[in-house]
Amino acid sequence: MPPEADMPGFLAQAARMLLGVSQAWLWEKSGVSRKTINDFENGYRQPKIALKSALRAELERAGAHFVFGEGTIGVVVYEANGTDDPAGAGASIDVDANGSS
Repeated sequence: MPPEADMPGFLAQAARMLLGVSQAWLWEKSGVSRKTINDFENGYRQPKIALKSALRAELERAGAHFVFGEGTIGVVVYEANGTDDPAGAGASIDVDANGSS
């Protein structure tokens, strides 16, 4: 996914689930509050760009690779890099632009 692309909350949640990490883990690593993470993942809130960038950076550092194509976005985890709870190799979730898998 291009760096300037907006990461939707459901995709952040998918990445976190593929990595096998909790919202608490993401909060500790990113400094973004658990409430903000929860609200973002569930579509109740759109955090500021800086907060979404912090979340994306930590998810990518942990091994998430965001992909972007015509009408499709997704996340793939090939390996976990630096987490205490590594995900299985080759895990992926593809979702359409409406959040359906």
